[in-house]
Amino acid sequence: MALEGQLSDFNLAEILQLLASQQKSGFLNLETNRNMVFIFDKGVLISTRDRRSRSRDPLESFLRAYGFFNEQQWKHIEYVRKNSSLDLTEILISEGLMDDKEMDRVLKSLAQEMAHAGMKMRRGRYHFTPTKDTPPGVKWRYSLDVQGLLMEAARRLDEEGMLKDFLPSQAITFQQGNRILNPEELNNTSQHIMEMALAGLPLGRIIRQGKTESFVARDLLKNWCEEGVLEKINPDSEDEEAGSPGKRFKLKLQSGLRSLPITILTVVVLGTLGWLRWTASPDAGPNPGETLRRAQIRSEVVTAARLYRYQKGEWPASLTEMVRSGQLAPSILITVDDLGWQYSLNRKQDKFSFGG
Repeated sequence: MALEGQLSDFNLAEILQLLASQQKSGFLNLETNRNMVFIFDKGVLISTRDRRSRSRDPLESFLRAYGFFNEQQWKHIEYVRKNSSLDLTEILISEGLMDDKEMDRVLKSLAQEMAHAGMKMRRGRYHFTPTKDTPPGVKWRYSLDVQGLLMEAARRLDEEGMLKDFLPSQAITFQQGNRILNPEELNNTSQHIMEMALAGLPLGRIIRQGKTESFVARDLLKNWCEEGVLEKINPDSEDEEAGSPGKRFKLKLQSGLRSLPITILTVVVLGTLGWLRWTASPDAGPNPGETLRRAQIRSEVVTAARLYRYQKGEWPASLTEMVRSGQLAPSILITVDDLGWQYSLNRKQDKFSFGG
């Protein structure tokens, strides 16, 4: 006999614990504003993707939401999907977009995020359809212990409020703090999040391109701020300091970087390393576009130097060194040379200067 009812009477945690303790096999469907499925084999969670359903694949939604692939890659995935009977997991593996280890991590992360979201739900219906043997149609099977899944989901529910209080705005940015981590101590996900933070990307974009759950990205950033690895920059205080056009302010650059006086004509541009804020000087002459271009180049170099220091543990000796290491585009060298600007490193004072 199928197990079914209202989530207001029997919540997701209780249902999952029951299925695990009784070692059930089958499909648990949640019918809410966000339909979900949890697939069990003898009490172990093995998938959250039901290929029999016509609704959007939760794996695809997860990959798109967190910036795993660019638009060109998605077009290629769609082309292969339309011209074959392959599942999305099979396409990603066969086309070299993921390896087995990464696929396993992503699918487990998806399950964790769904459990986190499902435990918040108090409205909707649940319906469990048992199967005698292993549920059919599962293309990529993993094994997740339900107790561990629920414990982590409960932790996230407890800490969600603190994360929202600490990071209330998607426009918050970050800069290097007083403590520098060794990149070798970080896994691929943590290093990716750290590099985006040091590049000056706002929180919202870090989440959208983080290649991990929103909670994980925000939790990492909060912990690094509390440990002094990063410092957060609240957008409200930055806007208040900038004031009206023409007012001067200083952009503080951490870890030995000199403070650069920059003046205002506030413009937001999408640089090669993220959203960057520039200000144009009132005495810049009749060409504000040239002033903006120079500010962009300066900030790209500063951001590249921060990334280099984070990855290598020291400031770069030259612009060429940053190009060799991949932090800076080669075209910047030509532009800097045309401007007559110089990069100079002062190792004793642990800082550099850059400009004309």
